[in-house]
Parts: sequence; C-alpha cells; structure tokens
Amino acid sequence: MRPSISSKAFSGITLLVLLAACLSVRGEDFVDDAAIKASFEKQLGEQFQAGGLPSGSVTVEQLHRAAKADLALPPAPEPASGESAFARARAATLILGHLYLCGKCERYHANLSGGILLSPDGLALTNYHVLDFREAVVFGAMSADGQVYPIDEVLAASKADDLALVRLRDAGNLPYVPIAGKLPASGDELFVISHPDGHFHTLTRGHLARKYLTAKERAPRLQITADFAKGSSGSGIFNLHGELIGLAVSTNSIYYTEHEERKDNLQMVVKSGVPVEALLRLLGTAGRSEEVKRERQKVKGLSHEERPRLDR
Repeated sequence: MRPSISSKAFSGITLLVLLAACLSVRGEDFVDDAAIKASFEKQLGEQFQAGGLPSGSVTVEQLHRAAKADLALPPAPEPASGESAFARARAATLILGHLYLCGKCERYHANLSGGILLSPDGLALTNYHVLDFREAVVFGAMSADGQVYPIDEVLAASKADDLALVRLRDAGNLPYVPIAGKLPASGDELFVISHPDGHFHTLTRGHLARKYLTAKERAPRLQITADFAKGSSGSGIFNLHGELIGLAVSTNSIYYTEHEERKDNLQMVVKSGVPVEALLRLLGTAGRSEEVKRERQKVKGLSHEERPRLDR
C-alpha cells in the first residue's frame, strides 16, 4: 500500500513541478560559475596537451605585431522569431582568456575576461590588454553553449584603442552580433553582458553618460552607467536592438579623500568602454563600407513607443 500524501505536501510538490516547468519553458538554467571555469580549464588544457596549438607567447607576439586589417564583417544575422535582444547578445558573448601555471602545482588555472563574436566562423573581438600576458600558456574562448575554442590567430590590434580582433580555431555556425551603424547619443539606453569577478553572463542596464577622450592617448571612450567590474574587460556593450556599440574596458573609482596613498570615502565608479568606431578604423575600408550598408538598411523615424526593448 502506497503512503498517502497530505494536501499541503501535494501543494508543495505541485509548486516545484510548476516552477521547474516555468524554468524549462524559459530555457534558462541556474549558472554554475565554478563548473564553467573548471570546464574551460579542462577543455583548453586537453586541447593544448594534444599539441598543434599556438602557445601563449606566440599569440602575444602576434598581438604586438598586429595592426589594421582590411576585413569585411558578415551581414547582420536574422533574429529568430520571438528572440529578445538580450538572448541574441548573450548567445554571442564569449568567456575569453588564458591558462597559466601557478608554480605551486601542475594544474592549469584560468584567467578569464570577455569577448564577443562578430561572425559565424569565429571572428571575435576583445580588449588588447586581455591578450597581453606573456606568462599565458595558451589562449582560448568559451561560447555560450560551453564549447571551448583555442585562439588561432590575432588578425588586427590597436594598443591605443585597446582592441584585438582574433580568429577562433575550428569554429563554425556560431551566433554573432552585428555592429551598430552609429553610436547612440548621450542619454540613450544600453545594456552590458559581462563576467564581473567570475560571475559569468551578468546583465546590467544603464545609459550612455557621455563620450570623451582619454587624457594621454586622446582615444575615444564611452562613459556608461551600466555596471561592470574586473573580469568584464572585452565584454559587449549593446544598444536596445542588440547591436554592438562598444566593449567594456576599464573602471575608475573616485574617492573624496586621498592621503599618503590611502583612499577613503568612495563616491563614484566611472565605467568606460571602447566605441565601435574604433573597431571600424581597425577594419579599414571594408569595415566602413559594411557599416554604411547597415545604416542605410535601418528603419528611421520610429516613435518612442516603437523603440525596441530588451524583452521584445
């Protein structure tokens, strides 16, 4: 004889079943950050041990030699029916970084940041400083579905703009995002998908606060109000269409008092990004021509109510 189930217990079980069903319908699992990092280390480590991959030192030398490249980006992908701008951007977001040895054990450890896919065959963008690690054993990137691809080659790079364009080895049929035809205006809404301190695929929303030039290099930057933190370098900044408008690059904490190298009373954290216009310069005339084509295809004159939203 089977034991009876109380109505209270039955209601609890029903609630759990409904919750699981809702999560399944949404197609969204709880993120296991530790498992993701361990999988990156295992997959890339095994691929490197199998041989045939460029070492970290080779990739860094390519980075230092790379300059502008005359590369054309593919046409904007057709969004799937009912797919949100956030879902499209997340699918094209990479966890990108390198393996290193700590000197205390023989296990590979991962130093991870962000990147964004620009083509289905593995053309990816990140920050220059994300790749500038001479102690790296090998570089790679993990796609949103958990597959790790080694970085095969640095195609173009700019230290001043803090950009690097790479090709992933054996990549194909990957989701990617288009480059925005023009930058948003100050006050426009935007969102970021990044990996702050190993919290992978974190969504934050905000606005473009201003556009400015760095004091030393006179390089263009975007100041945004959407949060990100260490580990987010190279991650995408998107407009509400899900188009790439920049890359997260740095944060600067402003304190009220500073005395003898001691800082107190944090007042504000300035979050900065590299605008996509710097990428288009890196791509040369081919990239610029693709930008013009996309701009001509845009639908203009939309009212405020017709503007795209993240959940559309």
